[in-house]
Amino acid sequence: MVQDPFLGRVINEFEVIERLGRGGMATVYRARQQSVNRDVALKIIELHEDDQSEEFRRRFKQEAEVIASLEHIHILPIYSYGIADEDDVAYLAMRLLRGGSLNDILRHGAMEVARAVQLFGEFSRGLAHAHSKGVIHRDLKPSNILLDDNGHAYLTDFGLAKLTEGDSNLTKTGNVVGTPAYMSPEQLRGEVLDHRSDVYSAGVMLYHMLTGQAPFGGSSSDVVAVIYSHLEKMPEPPSTINPEVPPLLDAVVMRAMAKDPDERYDNIGDMAREAKAAVGLSVSTTSYPAVAPTLAQRRAHISSFKSFAGQSRNRLWGYLFVLVAIAIIGGALIALSNIEAPIPAPTVLAGEIGTAEDAIPTEEELANARRKLGSDGFIAYVACTQDSEYHARQIREMRDFATNYGFNFRVYDSEADEYNQLTQIERARTDGAIGLIICILNEELLSESLADAQQSGIPMVFFGDPPDKYGGVALSSRNVDYQMGRLVGEYAGEYINEHMDGQADAIILDFPDLEIIVERANGLEEGVLAVAPEVNIIGRYLGALRDNGYNTVQNLLDDGVEFNVILSINDAGAFGAVEALEEANIGPDEVRIFSVDAEQLARQYIQDDYYFVASLGLDASRRQGAQDAINAMAKLLGGGTIPEQIEQIVGAMVDKATLLSEAEAPTEAEAEATEAVTSDE
Repeated sequence: MVQDPFLGRVINEFEVIERLGRGGMATVYRARQQSVNRDVALKIIELHEDDQSEEFRRRFKQEAEVIASLEHIHILPIYSYGIADEDDVAYLAMRLLRGGSLNDILRHGAMEVARAVQLFGEFSRGLAHAHSKGVIHRDLKPSNILLDDNGHAYLTDFGLAKLTEGDSNLTKTGNVVGTPAYMSPEQLRGEVLDHRSDVYSAGVMLYHMLTGQAPFGGSSSDVVAVIYSHLEKMPEPPSTINPEVPPLLDAVVMRAMAKDPDERYDNIGDMAREAKAAVGLSVSTTSYPAVAPTLAQRRAHISSFKSFAGQSRNRLWGYLFVLVAIAIIGGALIALSNIEAPIPAPTVLAGEIGTAEDAIPTEEELANARRKLGSDGFIAYVACTQDSEYHARQIREMRDFATNYGFNFRVYDSEADEYNQLTQIERARTDGAIGLIICILNEELLSESLADAQQSGIPMVFFGDPPDKYGGVALSSRNVDYQMGRLVGEYAGEYINEHMDGQADAIILDFPDLEIIVERANGLEEGVLAVAPEVNIIGRYLGALRDNGYNTVQNLLDDGVEFNVILSINDAGAFGAVEALEEANIGPDEVRIFSVDAEQLARQYIQDDYYFVASLGLDASRRQGAQDAINAMAKLLGGGTIPEQIEQIVGAMVDKATLLSEAEAPTEAEAEATEAVTSDE
């Protein structure tokens, strides 16, 4: 047997441990990321001489950055990418999932219809997010849908075909980039593609999920026949193979697979919603079991026995009547005792501020919350955005906590647009959300909608601190946000005093639409001036999102504004600032950045002395916020008592010294081994 040459090899910071699978252009391994002591899925693309050109490097970096930027709950996150020093491989490091793939499920045949539609909806939301960013997948197929331990779907392998096409030897003459069994007619003809090509492939995927087979064959060696069918033929409706598929769902699949892109769904989200409606996925009314007919029958029996007893003067029959009546009445009382008590209304303690412990639900409250949700009810999270590592991770954590409690959980992405957020809240309510968790962008704009939700009795939990809590609970970090900014500002002031003689021209990347974030920016400004009073604050400008940070810094540079320090309310806006500085050929030694979030890319920049000096790590506070949100909603649904405000926690600064200390710290296994040796001694 030929030994795999990559096993045991260290590629940059990744130690290759075992091979997980191989595709046409890449091999996937389980690898250990040494800097953070975690296992990852490492996709390795072997390069040939022609692939090592500067053009390939530029194209690989550009495309990998686009893929890595697709932060969404149903898109497999990419942690790192690059070309190894030996120049013979390119690699992508991704989250390691252990639930297999959709392909593994389909090996056993067709899926249950409702489960197929639910899973389809999950990866369709990831695909819709990619389309909103102008990214086409181009290679949708079951093996590119991975599952976590809870069976949730993640879309992967974005852009791999595009990364390896062009002059690269990885695309041989005559090969079709993609998988013909799932490709659109225009892709097979080599035409220019748009997002509707993915809609066609998604239709093929749903067909396979519902029937257990691809519409024109998937494993057949007659590729020409498969391609011809995609170009010229329409498949039989899925219901001809699986009678459980309703006619409306047939129509959804067939429309998605129309040969003419103009006849397909223009939006993958519309397709997923119509698929859901076609199978009647709706919210439970959560009504209580009816018992009146049984009681009526028993009352009729009692009346019958009374009549019979009145006609008989025999004392024995009278005794018998009494005994039977007692038995029947006792049975009725038992039945009445089995009726579940109504779930009490929650009690929100107005004006009171509590801690995370005050939001922990009791077992009774959890049971009540599950009963309130029923089998189809769900909690909706109306997110501010999914475009940052922080928010995407927090959404995953919220989903994990909700799943652990047995709650259905859905995400509605506002995409950092306050008007879109209003739409998403109404969409969630129309879909039948039983409870709302909202990351507020503009409370004034939402006031009418939130007041209406309160009038309808929908419990609400807010990330933020609206003046009116609408009968719900706020996960408030107003004071904490100020403390966050203050901590970063003071750190920046100390750095400026030590390395810049106390002199600096600084800009602050703010987000004025969100009052609670303004408090963080206030902390940044007041913190740096408290420690380094001679710092010149040039101004506060729009940040928070990568595009905002890029545009702000580019405009300032175009206007001739000179600065050498950036204080940012989060990493995402700072990443955009870095892009603008790179384009302007302003080096990392000319501008120093201090930020909040300590995302993985920020940590890498800090370690490499690349613009970033330090960032406030929020792992613990982010996870605590996710848990508090689900806990608070459980108490509200379950009729518990909870303070109106749950205070959040502050993080800790992450700088180069911190990262070095983390890298040198023993792993959990090493610590256990050391402890064992010590105890033996």
